[in-house]
Amino acid sequence: MVLPRGVGLALLLAALGCPRAAWPLVWYSAWVSTVYTEPGTNRTVRSSAESGLYGDASPKQSVQGLVGIPRGGAPGRMEGCAPDVEYEVPAPPARSAGAPFPAWIALVARGGCSLQHKIGHAVRRRAAAVVVYNEPRFGNTTLPASHLGTSHTVVIMVAHPKGMEILEPVQRGIPVKMAISVGRQHKQEFISGQSAAFVAIALITMMIISLAWLIFFYIQRFLHTRSQFGNQRDRKETVKAIGQLQLHIVNRKDKGLDVDAENCAICIENFQPKDTVRVLPCKHVFHRHCIDPWLLDHRTCPMCKLDIIKALGYWIFKRASF
Repeated sequence: MVLPRGVGLALLLAALGCPRAAWPLVWYSAWVSTVYTEPGTNRTVRSSAESGLYGDASPKQSVQGLVGIPRGGAPGRMEGCAPDVEYEVPAPPARSAGAPFPAWIALVARGGCSLQHKIGHAVRRRAAAVVVYNEPRFGNTTLPASHLGTSHTVVIMVAHPKGMEILEPVQRGIPVKMAISVGRQHKQEFISGQSAAFVAIALITMMIISLAWLIFFYIQRFLHTRSQFGNQRDRKETVKAIGQLQLHIVNRKDKGLDVDAENCAICIENFQPKDTVRVLPCKHVFHRHCIDPWLLDHRTCPMCKLDIIKALGYWIFKRASF
């Protein structure tokens, strides 16, 4: 059975502090039983299901009778909204002449006018109860509809498929006997004010945490981007500075450099004639292809840890001043 659509909305409105009196706290389902006989085969067709919902103002009691529909049975006239609407109630052929007409129940479609008007028109035609079936254009759900001023009439609502199931044999002129009985009671407890406050605080806390995380994320992203930009700029400056270091082609006549005894501290190989070397400000000598990548990554002498950029800047300034 489909739960009333209004219940979820009532729960939301209650959480937002709307008055409870505007929404039902209790509703009742209805058992709907039908029986008829197929004229061609004499087969008895029975159906029984807890498929209806009593209206808010409806008496919660049982009722039974033959099913009647607005005269003509056309889709546009099934709503029973015309003030002069007449009902067709197929009656059993065995009814004796002059016998009082048995109780009957009006079957009408939802829409076209207010529920109060539908009920009023049917009651004036002596209907014992009114069954309203939903239309797919309204969402095809059942709900405990409001119908003030008609509290003496049993009113239930059924879904569209159930309405079509009842309507089909009646439109063929077959008497359909319907019995409506009270089903289960359903209760909806609203969220208390304390619970609503707790939910609101939890949502606000989650929003604050999410906002703080976003701020932290974008700050880190900004710092990372700035750091990368700074590193690229420093690397360019380092490349320029390394280009200012002294290059030297090794030969055996170099004073102060014993090519047979001296070696590169990075690759641990002796300097050979015609090797290209760099001389750092600290006077340590290395192969060019060994020391350049090292300086790009570390900016210090591999042997004495001298900051080459600082020393080179002072050194270049001193050379430029002479």
